[in-house]
This record gives sequence, structure tokens and C-alpha cells, in this order.
Amino acid sequence: MDHFGNAMTGLRAAMLPPNARLAAAGRVLERERTFSDRPPGSAFWYENSNGLAEIAVNQGRADRDLGLSIGIPLEIVA
Repeated sequence: MDHFGNAMTGLRAAMLPPNARLAAAGRVLERERTFSDRPPGSAFWYENSNGLAEIAVNQGRADRDLGLSIGIPLEIVA
């Protein structure tokens, strides 16, 4: 988790199919390029500046809004 409440997964985004979705904490998340591609309050994942898949909420906190914490299982949904 970073100080914005986003969850870095450790998965290389380039290794995931372009249409891959990530499932975490009972939610299935679509890939987006930027935060502004989703409405405020919407959860998604994106490729961060380190090339990792990161889970975020536009104008929110993934840790609080989705109930994410370190160690929560993550599933790749193709």
C-alpha cells in the first residue's frame, strides 16, 4: 500500500493480457490507462510508473474503499 491507499500488486503489467481483469476482495477490476478514465469513486487497476499492476480508486482509497490490505489474495481474470 502506498500513502494514497493504492495497492501495488508486484505483477508486471506488461505480462498481463491487455483485457485482463484483476479480482481482489470480492471485486473484479477493469484495466484503465489513467485515473480520469473512470468516474469518481470507481475502482480499477492500471500500470504504474514502475511497470507494476496497481489497484486504485479514482478520488478514493483502495485500501479503505475496497477493504484491501497486505496479503489479500489476487486473481487474474482473463
